[in-house]
Amino acid sequence: MRLTEVRLEQFRNLVDVGLEVPPEGAVLVGSNGQGKTNFLEAIHYLSRFRSFRGSAHVDAVAFGAGHFRIEAGFTSDGRSRTLAVSADRERRRILLDGAPIGRPSEAAGTLLAVSLRPEDLELVTGSPSARREYVDELLGLASRPYRRALAEYDRVLRQRNELLRSGRGAAQLEAWDESLISSGVPIVISRAHLVRRLADRFARTAARVAAEDDGYAIAYRPSVPVDSAAAERESDVREAWSRALVDRYEVDRVRGWTTVGPHRDELEIVKGGRGLERFGSQGECRTAAVALRLMEAELLEADTGRRPILLLDDVFSELDGGRGERLLEWLGDRHQRFVTSPRPLAWLTDGLAAWRVSAGRIECPAPAAAG
Repeated sequence: MRLTEVRLEQFRNLVDVGLEVPPEGAVLVGSNGQGKTNFLEAIHYLSRFRSFRGSAHVDAVAFGAGHFRIEAGFTSDGRSRTLAVSADRERRRILLDGAPIGRPSEAAGTLLAVSLRPEDLELVTGSPSARREYVDELLGLASRPYRRALAEYDRVLRQRNELLRSGRGAAQLEAWDESLISSGVPIVISRAHLVRRLADRFARTAARVAAEDDGYAIAYRPSVPVDSAAAERESDVREAWSRALVDRYEVDRVRGWTTVGPHRDELEIVKGGRGLERFGSQGECRTAAVALRLMEAELLEADTGRRPILLLDDVFSELDGGRGERLLEWLGDRHQRFVTSPRPLAWLTDGLAAWRVSAGRIECPAPAAAG
């Protein structure tokens, strides 16, 4: 999968521009605050239809403008395609090959991109919800049924919580408990299967980036009281969850929300048996975060047959020299990649076009004329 051109209109501080994109990608060089990250964010919008900053669509509209628009031409599975997303204060619009898309979920994953950013540290050190979102997004990009299961589970969970807050008795919840379990079981099974599938890959990737084999590991800790092996068996999950909902009814009623289910799951990340969330050093947590993103790219390629575009936002300044060089070696030239850097680095720009970014302007040197 490769971008061939990108057109931007009124997106954050970037000056409206149309860019021809080299097949290898580019390094965007410039001081902080000039717009380098904004370009990566624009590409991320085309992949996930939301900002990797977690901000509202309207926040990405240039100051004084009414809307933004991002459009790209790309090749995928030997086909030339186009994808565009625009947004204003009221709604977002998506066009795939010129045809409107009703819901973002219908086009999610058409263009695959994986971002590596300093903020990824939150995947390791932040709340469990950040790690659940990581797992859900990874599963959802490759599986439309998983996205539907999540939406249905969220709907039923909200209804059950409303009933708990209303003060109705346990008998009123029975039907919703069954719906909650039916919609949530596929989520538990999918998460358990994914983490088991990725565990060895994560350990190898983290060890390679860190140049040490010292027990980096991930494990799925479901809120439903089953072990990780039983979490892949529907009957075990159903039975354990049914018991837990009955046992915790009084607790749920007092609190006014459901205390057991996939919305309370945890992805545990450890090194040498120690949870990195609490006990990891900055370097260890950074290594684990990079490994999660590299693993994400590998899995998407394996599941879709398409190689994601990589968006690397000032990643190399966040890693020590050895880790940075090993990451660059791992990346090789398999992926099209866009890298931001505050200054030119010969070892980083080798093989990639260097684009200068200043005050929202992206300057691309003209390709050398054929000799």
